[in-house]
Formats: sequence, C-alpha cells, structure tokens
Amino acid sequence: MKFDRISLAAWSFVFVIYLLCDSEALFKFTNIKCNCFEQSFCEFKKCELKVLGRGIVGLNLYAKVNKLPIKKAKVVLALFRRFNGYRPFLFNVSVDLCFFLKHKKRFPFVNMVYEGIQNFTNANHSCPINHDIIVDHMVLDDKMISKAPVPNGFYKLSINVQTDGVWRDEVDVHAEVNLGFER
Repeated sequence: MKFDRISLAAWSFVFVIYLLCDSEALFKFTNIKCNCFEQSFCEFKKCELKVLGRGIVGLNLYAKVNKLPIKKAKVVLALFRRFNGYRPFLFNVSVDLCFFLKHKKRFPFVNMVYEGIQNFTNANHSCPINHDIIVDHMVLDDKMISKAPVPNGFYKLSINVQTDGVWRDEVDVHAEVNLGFER
C-alpha cells in the first residue's frame, strides 16, 4: 500500500517534468530597473528591454564601473511574486561572488540564475573583474524555467551588489511566466 503511493508520486513527478520540458510556455521580460547608489563607483549607460522579434524581448545592460578592479563582491538575489504588490517568493540568497564563481554547485538557485546569464555577458569568469559589466540581448526561454518550481504569474528578481562593505547598485528584472496550464 505504502509502495503504491510512493510509486504514484514518482510517476506524477516524472509526468510534470515531461510537461514542463515540452511546454510552449510564455516566459519573457516585462520591465527592468537599474539603480546605482554611488555614482562615483558605477553608472548604468544602458538598462533597457528591446523587442527582438515577435514575442521575443531581449535585455540589454551596460554598467560602467569607475573603480576597478573588483576583487571581492557580495551579491543578494531575491525572487518576488506579484500578489497585490510584490511579495517574497521562495528564494532570498546572499553569496560571495568570487567564492561562487569557483564553487558554483554549492549554490543551486544562484547557479540557475548564472547559467541563464552567462552566455549573454562578459562577466563569466572568476575574480578579479577588471572591466565594465555588459549583458547583451539576453532572451528568456522555456529551458530556463523548467528547473524552477514556479507557477504562472508575474515575478521580480532583485539583484543587489555590495563591494568593500558598501551597497553599490540594484537591478530589478520583471518577468512573466505563463505555462498555458496551472502547476
């Protein structure tokens, strides 16, 4: 009896994963907001979304860093879901960026976000960082959402960066998830 319930639960999980991998989901950026707290440290030259094609929205970001090199940085990633305003949802993680870049598998949520960004950015190497940060034409696809247990809705990913013990900037990325069915 107990074995049948476990077996049914396992097959249900496999079926849900199958649906997620083959779904024609809507997963796109809806807004981006960039804020540099200290203008002497950084400046956002570009922080925008661009329509690249029918239903395809690309994220473009160019952060000019005035104090280089960055040898140590702390990043806080927080995921919010919209329910009468944005409310915390599932993840709020802070990580030493340089340590993370050497040991990616220790931080699964941060690694999931990093895997989505790494092909579109020049900040895909370990510390120190000796250049400006560029994200060019980043597009969300269904494969990115298949790893995350999120239902339909509107989400905000907040990324805050701290260097030398001072909070330097904040980037809020808003996205819509519509899988065509409710999880």
